[in-house]
Amino acid sequence: MAFSELSRPWRAPGHSNPRGGLLLCHGFTGSPQSMRPWAEDHAGRGWAVDLPLLPGHATTEQELTTTSWQDWYGCVREAALDLSREHGPIAVGGLSMGGALALALAADPQLRGHLCAVVAVNPGMTLPAAANLAELIAPVVRTLPGIGSDVSRSGVQEEAYERLPVRAVGQLRRLFRRTRRELGAVEVPVLLATSRVDHTVPPTDSDIVAAGVRGPVERLSLTRSFHLATLDHDADLLFEASARFLDQHVPTPGGR
Repeated sequence: MAFSELSRPWRAPGHSNPRGGLLLCHGFTGSPQSMRPWAEDHAGRGWAVDLPLLPGHATTEQELTTTSWQDWYGCVREAALDLSREHGPIAVGGLSMGGALALALAADPQLRGHLCAVVAVNPGMTLPAAANLAELIAPVVRTLPGIGSDVSRSGVQEEAYERLPVRAVGQLRRLFRRTRRELGAVEVPVLLATSRVDHTVPPTDSDIVAAGVRGPVERLSLTRSFHLATLDHDADLLFEASARFLDQHVPTPGGR
């Protein structure tokens, strides 16, 4: 897979008086390309948007094997703190593993007061039972077929790795397990967008989130999209719901 400019980190400062800060987190083996339409939509509405590239992504599968879940989390945590220092309490949105990272940020006690809303799109919380063996078999079975481009809309291609590094799957399992365990610490409002048909993350993972968090939850059903809803038929519906939700729950900087 050749990665284009769309897979690089992307930032938008917002208008001269930004509506607020929004951090967006992409998914496992993917890149900012899958989140770029969401980022550009909200930047056009006046939000200051930060869309980082997670360590080990959009380079090579081999590089991903050298990273850990702490590297991915540390990247978005630092971005969240930087954005919050500039704009006050921010919102965080994420797709798939990015949704898990967003929820992990909201559960972090040291980030309390920095985050005020989460938008999670098909957030991952579980993996197949075989993933429990990932770290054991990684020295023998290094990669598996990739999971990218689960899109209903024709002609859409995700920029993602074509192979799945097994060692990295073990790290993903650790991240999901930790995030599930800490869902009860999430007290900010959550918009939970779930595709009815998803070949990558079971829709029941969203139910785990809804049942586990302590803050208010708003559900959005995506009936015409597969996993990558940000690139699929329901993208406009998702972006409108996200903008409405953030306007409701993110305070305007400086009380403007």
